[in-house]
Amino acid sequence: MRALFALLFLLLPLWSFSAEPIPPSSELEKRRSRIAVAEAEELVVLIAGGAEGEEVLKDYEYLTGLRSWGGVLILEEVDGQQRSNLFLPPKDPSFELWHGPRAAPDAEALRLTGVSVVHPLPHLKTWLSQRRDQIQRVYLASKNPKDSPKFFEVLKDSVEIVPAWRRIHPFRQIKSEWEIDQLRRAIHRTHQGLMAGAAIAANANHEWEVEAAIEGCFRSLGSPAPGFSSIVGSGERSCILHWQENNGELDRDGVLLMDVGARSGAYTADITRTVPVSGSWTDRQREVYEVVLEAQKAGIAAVKPGATMNSIDAAARKVITEAGFGKYFPHGTSHHVGMDVHDVGPRRPLAPGMVITIEPGIYIAEEKLGIRIEDMVRVTEDGVEVLSKGIPKSAEVMAKWVKSAGAVKPTSKENPAPRDSKNPSTQRLR
Repeated sequence: MRALFALLFLLLPLWSFSAEPIPPSSELEKRRSRIAVAEAEELVVLIAGGAEGEEVLKDYEYLTGLRSWGGVLILEEVDGQQRSNLFLPPKDPSFELWHGPRAAPDAEALRLTGVSVVHPLPHLKTWLSQRRDQIQRVYLASKNPKDSPKFFEVLKDSVEIVPAWRRIHPFRQIKSEWEIDQLRRAIHRTHQGLMAGAAIAANANHEWEVEAAIEGCFRSLGSPAPGFSSIVGSGERSCILHWQENNGELDRDGVLLMDVGARSGAYTADITRTVPVSGSWTDRQREVYEVVLEAQKAGIAAVKPGATMNSIDAAARKVITEAGFGKYFPHGTSHHVGMDVHDVGPRRPLAPGMVITIEPGIYIAEEKLGIRIEDMVRVTEDGVEVLSKGIPKSAEVMAKWVKSAGAVKPTSKENPAPRDSKNPSTQRLR
């Protein structure tokens, strides 16, 4: 019987090891085509990196869809056409015994990624040597600066090494419909996690209990991990902008600020909600909350093509300043979000397809009162779409989130949330 189970394990398709989608090959081909190499003397090289507990280079995953360690993607120009070369480590049973299946240089990798050619990684040095006299410039993306001499020692010393992000990051700022779908999925998971956190607040004693409820919900819905370290702060810690220790006692008369984000595959949400721990706002808490909410509405209304981060910030800040709380708003209102929670790309006017946060806040340390409200929005052709509009944020609903579970004692009995059913996995290679 044991031998039978072992055989079944070996025969499992690779997709069974992940429930998270990767982009279809057509999506990946479009992404790579935008990073087209203009001259035959240039290469764009992305080194995946990665190790146990460490994710691969995001730009590599963006252009290949793969999360497996050790790969190298090289874009070149051949007879006026782009050719994408993917170098992958040969299949290694010893590696897979410890870490599970990974992409190998075979027909399946070719089909999933849509690259022009897949090569065994040991052939990389020979491949580069054949182009030694041709290559003059390499656009390199790597997590480890030491990779440069290792991979390019066969090229001429005169080869210019240029950061590849200059070619890639402007395109990562503009999200495709497929990427927007992933962000919606991540936002849905985040919504459920926030409600789980608020529901336990009335009976929990410490911030880490709320954090555990939030992140446990994320995992129960299939999120591979939080998109960033969760911020769960009560009382005086609600005024610490990036509080991540989450080890304080809940202030029964104070507020609870939850700035969290679930993931869908490589994409993360970033949402903040603030609730009264007791389930009821004090007059002062409610006053400050309503100012922040109005400031956020003003910031969202300012989003449109051609707007800037500064103009959005000015709109939100005006509301807070006029209400007399200007000195208590120490951070900017927006940042890009996508594969990274603070996503990459140049600072430039907004364009359709960009996804940013709108997150004004007021933090009055002497009153142990910090309020932040954060949503994710997409810039459209004629304005803005609030991607997280399904997550309530009125003061009344925030109180109800806590009150709804106020009479229910936490239990250790497992009660898993339903998994997503509308987004079946398309990933077969990690």
